[in-house]
Amino acid sequence: MSATPENTQTVPLASFLLITFNQEKNVADAIRGALSQTWSPLEILISDDASSDGTFAAAEGCVHDYRGPHTVRLYRNGKNFGISAHLSMRAARALGEMLFIAAGDDISRNPSA
Repeated sequence: MSATPENTQTVPLASFLLITFNQEKNVADAIRGALSQTWSPLEILISDDASSDGTFAAAEGCVHDYRGPHTVRLYRNGKNFGISAHLSMRAARALGEMLFIAAGDDISRNPSA
C-alpha cells in the first residue's frame, strides 16, 4: 500500500545548470532556451566563470525582468576556476533530484515548440 495516493504524487524538482565562459555571442540564446523549458518545478542556475567579455552582462540582461514559473539564480565567479571546478562548485548548489547541465553555447529547445 502506498502512503501517498496516486493522484497526489508530486513531480520531482529538476535543476538546469548553465555554465558560461566567454560566450557573449551565444549565451542569450542559451538562457532563453533554458527559460522556455516546460518542466515544472524547475530551478535554473546560470553561472559565469569570470568571463573577460560581455557574457555576464548578457546573462543579467536575460534574467533581469524574468517573471516566469522557474526559480532562476545567477552567479559570477570572481576568478576563473576552470570547467571542472566550476561545474562541481555550482552542481553542489543545485537542489533538484535531477540535474541537467549545459554550456553557454548550448541552445535548448522547448519540447512543445
